[in-house]
Amino acid sequence: MPALLIGTPGVALAAETGAPPVLDVATLSPVDPVPNYNGVANNAYVTSTTTGPGGWFTGNDVTLNLSATDDDAVAKFRVTIAGVTVEVPAVQNGTRGTAAHVISGDRNSSVSYVAVDAAGNASAARTITVRIDTKPPVAAWPGIANGKVGHSASAASITPTRTDATPGAGGAAVRDMWIDDVWTYPMPLDLATLSVGKHTWAVNLGDSAGNGAKYTLTFEITTSIADLRALVQRYVTAGKVSAANGDRLLALLTEAEGGAAEAALVKFGALAAKVTPAGYMRDSLVKDAAYLVEELQGVDHPDVVTGVAVSAGKGMDRYPFRAPGEAVRNDRPKFKILLFGNRPGAFRHEHIPLTMAMIQDLGRANSFDVDVYDYLSPEVSVAGNPFESAERLAQYDALVGVSSVGNDVFVTNRPSTTTPGATVNEQAALQTYIRNGGGFVAIHGATDSMHNWDWYKNLVGGEFDNHGSNAGGIQNTCGGCLVAELVTEDGTHPATRHFAKKMTVSDELYNWRGFLPREKVHVLQTLTESTYVSGIGNSAGRIEGADHPISWCANYDGGRSFTQALLHNWQNTADPIFQKNILEGIKWAAGESSGNCSTHVEMRGLVAAGVADGSVDAGLAATLNGAIDASYNAYVVKDYIKAMDEAKVVRREVKAALPGPENTPIRERAKELAEWMKLLAEDAVILRFQSEPVSATHQSGDTAVFAAPADGQNVTYQWQVKAPGSADWADVPGQTTFAIAVTAAPELSGSEYRVRATDPTGVIVSRSAVLQVG
Repeated sequence: MPALLIGTPGVALAAETGAPPVLDVATLSPVDPVPNYNGVANNAYVTSTTTGPGGWFTGNDVTLNLSATDDDAVAKFRVTIAGVTVEVPAVQNGTRGTAAHVISGDRNSSVSYVAVDAAGNASAARTITVRIDTKPPVAAWPGIANGKVGHSASAASITPTRTDATPGAGGAAVRDMWIDDVWTYPMPLDLATLSVGKHTWAVNLGDSAGNGAKYTLTFEITTSIADLRALVQRYVTAGKVSAANGDRLLALLTEAEGGAAEAALVKFGALAAKVTPAGYMRDSLVKDAAYLVEELQGVDHPDVVTGVAVSAGKGMDRYPFRAPGEAVRNDRPKFKILLFGNRPGAFRHEHIPLTMAMIQDLGRANSFDVDVYDYLSPEVSVAGNPFESAERLAQYDALVGVSSVGNDVFVTNRPSTTTPGATVNEQAALQTYIRNGGGFVAIHGATDSMHNWDWYKNLVGGEFDNHGSNAGGIQNTCGGCLVAELVTEDGTHPATRHFAKKMTVSDELYNWRGFLPREKVHVLQTLTESTYVSGIGNSAGRIEGADHPISWCANYDGGRSFTQALLHNWQNTADPIFQKNILEGIKWAAGESSGNCSTHVEMRGLVAAGVADGSVDAGLAATLNGAIDASYNAYVVKDYIKAMDEAKVVRREVKAALPGPENTPIRERAKELAEWMKLLAEDAVILRFQSEPVSATHQSGDTAVFAAPADGQNVTYQWQVKAPGSADWADVPGQTTFAIAVTAAPELSGSEYRVRATDPTGVIVSRSAVLQVG
């Protein structure tokens, strides 16, 4: 025995001590060289190197790479998946053993593994999660049976289903949609907007693993008298066709069902052309009636081959992780800014590190210095607390809140980082900095901050309330991203000059509380809610309605404030369009460029300041405040013509009464306000008639139709009649659309008809038309 111990000490000692192998943490491959960013956990960035986002692999085979060491030799590994254990022989290299085990097939499994040495000693088990999803989500149209659907089918009944088979990543979402090969927002489809016949409907579906597929349905819209009846009733319910006109149309359909189908349908089409609003509603009734007449006449309509085709689609991209680096320093900097995030404990937006790194890139490329203050990047952050004093903040030309969420971002009693036992008032420091002419840029979640401090909410121009949500397959760090239309309302500002008037954006869309930003700021960009509210597979949250500002600027309390409430989506941060938007917003806030950010609120403040210092007398103040208020009241209801006219009064009075260099600021702002209102007036929707009623002669029993469609904002109508020999006009009950139909009768001969049209900007009345009955 002693000889055995001396000759093979390792084996004998291992056998005697029973020491198990030391098992390493396993890894998975293939590995993407660029880490995917998945968010924050335990105050640390979380990344993955899987081929898909969120820790998912999109290939069928994943290799589990195992390793362990032992004072003897690692013999094998035991791998257990879903209760099934396999033994994997180890490749030995001295006391170290390695192995590779291939795991195949879609799964979201916890894999257990242990190492076993030559003496049979087993290590403690470790586990690793393996997520494999190779299959894209699936779209189907169960509401369009056999590829045919009636013209009046509801949008909800034909919306495609979206599924992602278990154990897939889930989150099947419509990323794109096409109707007849034309891209459109992924909204439920109103078949009435299409004609009878052949159409295609394609959707690009993505899941949370990054898989994508495009499904294209070829289908046929059919029609019938029942479809026409349902469409008429739908338009009456929507208030687009009056109940009385709807009854006339429905009576003709009943007549068509009674035997005189062709003649009744011809009359139906003729009447629908007069009493239904121009556009798809009129087309659906008039063209469907003509189609049914052709069928009665034996016209052969071509057969449609229907079915669903599947092709490659585009899923979500991986989010390449990038954190901010060292402070940016230039040889001859033009200005200096501070980037700051939120405090520990508050909600952390995933775009923050990339947005900070992007702005640092802008600093290097455009010769401005950039400091960072962020608890998750302590190694590159400024020392101490830059908000301890206004004096320390004074080194910066602009402060940039990068989704600086939380009610504790600025507090009045933060422990000092320089004076033990003392506290500092960060709110006072920020206020003094702004009042001394400092600039502030609020990006996305910076509006979801300091809900208990009114001054700050006015500084950033809006207070976050809520946002919507999507089905999951849009972006792995943006469960609230929706596809929407972004409208640039003011393209004269350097930050928006490069935007198209309208463009498509995918982002988390904020709704506001307390006050609408338009009431206090200079709106630059808005959202068109009709492009995403009630979209397929999403929720928009509590919405704003017809006016949804999302980006703006203002001269506030002596300083300058620029807000871009988009950019939750990292892909927008990476987009040169938004990079220039942020660059120019920073430059303007830093005082390095000029841009019109005037507001009515600012003009009121300048007048008040003039009264206080004696430069504006009481009479002038009354005149200016009256015109400012009138312009503002017109502006908020989008009566931009009146808003412009009143702003011109302000400019004219200021220019005439306040000459001299000491009054330059108020003159400049009055000029900018007038220019802003003029810009809005150029695109204003003006309440006016497209056409007006025309007098006509009809035989008794005929249907006489008078129409006066109007342009405007959500126009409402009320028809009026003046009886023969009367001097008084009376409202016609129920006649509240652009057209009125009257059955000619001898006692109505000489009656006059006119319509009153109303929108938020005012009221107009059409000329009258006389009905003569022959």
